[in-house]
Amino acid sequence: MNTYRKSLVIQLLMFIVFFVMGANVIINFYVTEIFPAYNYIILGVLVLFGIFGYLLYKRSSNEIAVITPKEFKTLKRLLYTYLFVYIGEMLASGLESLPKDIVAIVFGSLLCIIASVGIFIQYKILEKK
Repeated sequence: MNTYRKSLVIQLLMFIVFFVMGANVIINFYVTEIFPAYNYIILGVLVLFGIFGYLLYKRSSNEIAVITPKEFKTLKRLLYTYLFVYIGEMLASGLESLPKDIVAIVFGSLLCIIASVGIFIQYKILEKK
């Protein structure tokens, strides 16, 4: 399967953003009360990733990269898994019966692991050239 290389670079950047969001779930639990401006800093970081991604997309060439159907399916599964785990985190963090720190650590770790696997796969695809 052929796709533009710059699309794969943007996907790699998105998995890095997903990693930041997963780490944010863990850090946010511990830091928000001590440092209230933390959410604004994370928002700024995510906006900078967006600007960087746009500039990277415009600067990249229109080379074609080959992605196998297996890699495509794996990336698709990772994205759906990330979505469902993130929704699960949002639902579980609202339940009063669950300890908030354990929920943040477990779901944040799962999100970071999923994003790390996505980063690794995207890097391997881009490395093939």
